[in-house]
Amino acid sequence: KKINKSVSQTMFCFCVLLLYSCTEGTPKQCIDAEFAPGANLAGEGAFVLDMNKWKRKDKTCMLCTNPFLENKKQKLPLTVVDWRAKQSCSAKVSTKLHKSSESLVGSSVSSVENNWKVNLDLQVGSKGASLMLAGTNSHLSSYSMEKTKNDKYSFASHSMSCEYYSYRVSSAPKLHREFRKALTKLPKTYSAETKQRFYKLIDDFGTHYITKVKLGGSIESVTSIRQCQASLQGLSAEEVQMCLEVELYNALYLVASELNSLKTDSSSAVMISFCRSCSSNFVLHRFTEIKGGHTTEPDLLFSADKNPEAYKGWLSTLPQNPDIVSYSLDSLHELLPTTCKVRKNLRSAISHYILEKGLWRNCTDHCCPVRKGMARVIITIQRASGLWGDHTTSTDGYVKVIFNKLEVRRSPVIYNNNNPHWGMVVDLGSEDISSAKLRFEVWDEDNKWDDDLLGACDLSIDLKMTVCYCMPLVTSVLNT
Repeated sequence: KKINKSVSQTMFCFCVLLLYSCTEGTPKQCIDAEFAPGANLAGEGAFVLDMNKWKRKDKTCMLCTNPFLENKKQKLPLTVVDWRAKQSCSAKVSTKLHKSSESLVGSSVSSVENNWKVNLDLQVGSKGASLMLAGTNSHLSSYSMEKTKNDKYSFASHSMSCEYYSYRVSSAPKLHREFRKALTKLPKTYSAETKQRFYKLIDDFGTHYITKVKLGGSIESVTSIRQCQASLQGLSAEEVQMCLEVELYNALYLVASELNSLKTDSSSAVMISFCRSCSSNFVLHRFTEIKGGHTTEPDLLFSADKNPEAYKGWLSTLPQNPDIVSYSLDSLHELLPTTCKVRKNLRSAISHYILEKGLWRNCTDHCCPVRKGMARVIITIQRASGLWGDHTTSTDGYVKVIFNKLEVRRSPVIYNNNNPHWGMVVDLGSEDISSAKLRFEVWDEDNKWDDDLLGACDLSIDLKMTVCYCMPLVTSVLNT
């Protein structure tokens, strides 16, 4: 059975462009009107743009009719232009399977609609393909990176979004006074000595500002799958992903048509049986990020069967409480005039800052043990101390490594030394260590046929073992 690694299943999708009008409001109308929902979000986070000023020199403002809020007239900040009311609920569950945290982090920047690297110097030579520059400081990045430190995980991502408003920032936006003040404090030159002062501004205000936004709501649930544990049960990460889709469609009352697509061959039967215990056995954690609206339900996508009104209730709150679902970015240095000397220095500082914060990709393979108990066994025979093999001379010592009663390696002989250091590496490859026995024997060489056994020790292999002492004979390092 072949299962696609990336699937997108549409639940429902509609787009309605509603008639609206934006007109000049009188001074009294402007004072009485509230801001359009989300009109200040382009300046959210850092105080770069002034999104609170709405009053023109003649005390008028721009008022727009909001069709989603009973045609109420609402004002816009001076920085906002081309405001649109457009209901585009692409309420589809888009599912993707990521075989690494790097792939997941890379997908998290898909909400950025333009090339945010434009006009920055982000060339990193031949290693550029191995460096992740975007999304590396997000909660999703921290979550996935922490998971893969402890085990081999795949990540199943399920997301949906709904758009209500859009606008862009004017080409000459009003800068916030805090940002203007910080710019005046920057050194006249950018160098190794002044770099940290530029970095302080970037830490406070970021590297980019938003130029276009689409507002509404979105949900993304990322489920971590213990890839190797599933593999030992004969299931791939793709099949676990399909189980999650079954669970999701179940929760959203769309089970029948999806379940019918599952064939009843033996492989599918195993999978359906597995699905019943999927969450408890292999899905340890789920990271959910909800943007826009109000809800007290932390897991909207997968909990509709337990709390069916939560999802609908959340959708109904989006017109009044939208958040950014996608956006375009420009570097902060683009806000400065081309004749300004600080512009070039800030561009260099932002470029260096992004490169320093990037994450190197850890390009490991995605293999798992073929059965439970399998591991790669590597032994390093380090040294022995206090040997006594001969009466008249020092010991001519060597070590036998015996694995499951078979001699697998013998070290070289170190002559006339009661404290020998071998440093011999024994790579046994992949072995079943669930009941394996390891034995070390230290011998004194005489005439080969009458060598003397000086001592031995038996060990059970533990995945946590690193340094083993067979006192007082030999010290070894065991890696599994």
